[in-house]
Amino acid sequence: MELEELLEEFQRIKDHLMLRDPTYYYLVMSFPIAYSKEVPKNAYAMFTGNTILVGDRFLSNSLTTENRAAILMHEVLHAYLGHLERAKDLMKMGKAEEAMAFNVAADVVINEKLEAAGFEVPWDMLRASHVGVSRAMALKMSAEELAARLSGLSRRHLLKLYRQSSKLAEGERQAQNYVMINKGSEEVRRAKDAGDLRRALERGLRRLQTYKEAGTSPHGHIRPIGDFDKPTIDWRRVLRLELEEAVESVRDIRKRWSRSSRKSEWYPSKIGLGNDAPEVYVLIDTSASIDDEKLRRFASEIYGVIKAGLSKVVVIPWDARAYEPLELRRPGDIEKIKRSLRGGGGTIPDEAIKYVLANARRRAVVIVLSDFELAETGETKKLFQELAERHKVILVSAGKSSVEYPGVFIRLKE
Repeated sequence: MELEELLEEFQRIKDHLMLRDPTYYYLVMSFPIAYSKEVPKNAYAMFTGNTILVGDRFLSNSLTTENRAAILMHEVLHAYLGHLERAKDLMKMGKAEEAMAFNVAADVVINEKLEAAGFEVPWDMLRASHVGVSRAMALKMSAEELAARLSGLSRRHLLKLYRQSSKLAEGERQAQNYVMINKGSEEVRRAKDAGDLRRALERGLRRLQTYKEAGTSPHGHIRPIGDFDKPTIDWRRVLRLELEEAVESVRDIRKRWSRSSRKSEWYPSKIGLGNDAPEVYVLIDTSASIDDEKLRRFASEIYGVIKAGLSKVVVIPWDARAYEPLELRRPGDIEKIKRSLRGGGGTIPDEAIKYVLANARRRAVVIVLSDFELAETGETKKLFQELAERHKVILVSAGKSSVEYPGVFIRLKE
C-alpha cells in the first residue's frame, strides 16, 4: 500500500471512529501512529514507547477499515487501562510466566469488550474461547483476574497463546525507520512512562466529557467579555457581496433616514438595507474551548456586523446546546452580549443550526463564529449541509485554517 493510499485509509478509520463515538476517535488520535517494516510479521501493530507502529500485516487486503479501527483501539486500550505498566512491572521482577499470562489475559479482555461494543475484531486475535472461559465471564473480569485463572495452563500452552498475543512486554522496543501517519497529542508525546501516558489519556477524556455537556455554574455559565476591538473583517463589504446572492433583487437596499451631515448637505446620509432585507443569524461558539480573548474577538465581529447597516441581527450563543437568542437592532445593543452570553460547556452546534432551520422565514445569511474544534454527532455534517442549501453560510474561524463544511470560509487574523 502506497503512502497516499495509507493516509486515505487512515482517514476512513478516523471517520469510522468518529461516527461510532467521539471518545474512540479521541483515544486513537491522541497517539502518534506510524508505519514501519520493523513491526514483526505476525503482529498487526505494536507499541514503541508512546508510539503505535503498524506493520505490513495491518495493511493486509484481508482486513477491512472496521478491522483496522478495532486493532488501533486494541493497542490504545492497553495504554488506557494500565496494562503496559503491569506487564513491565512483572518483567522487571523476573516473573516471565506471570507476565505472559497477563499479556494473554489483557488481550482477551480487550478483544471481548471491543466486540461487545460492536467493533469488528480480526478473527485470529485472542478471544475467551482460546483460554477456556465464556465470553460472559471474560466481560466481567479484569485482566488481573483472568490472568490468575490462567496460572493452571501448561507452559507450552501459555507460550503458544503468548505468541498469538500483542506481546506487551516488548513495549520498549524501538524502530529506526517509519513513516508518520498521525502526529498525536503533545501530552501523549511527552509522556515519560506508561503511568504518565495513562494519566494523560484520563485527563483528556475528562475534558472530552466536559465538551459534551452544556455550560454549568460556576465555570462560566455567563461568559465574561472585555472591551471590544475594531473588527478585523470588513463586514459591510462581505455582507453586500453575500446579500446580492441571497436576495432576488438588490433594489431593496435603499437609503435609511438619518440626520443630514453637519459638514454639508451634499454628503450622503446613512445607507441601510431596508426593513425587508434578509435576516442575519450569528451563531457564536461560547464553549470551553473558546477562551476569553477569542470570545472578545467574536463580539467585536458581531459589532462590525451590526455597524454594516443591518436592521436586525439575531445572535445565538451555543456550546453543547443553544441558548436564548439575542436580538440586536442597533450598535448600542451589543451590551446585551456582555450581560447575556452563556456557555462554557461542549462544542456541538446541532441545536443552534436547528434553531435557524426552524425559525428563519426565508433565505437568510448565517454567520458561524467558532474555532471549529467540534465534537460532531451523527447529525452535524448533515445539518451544515441543509443549512447551506437553504441559507447563505459564512464560516468565521478563530482556529482551523480550513473546514469541511459548506459555506464561505474566513479565518480571523492572528
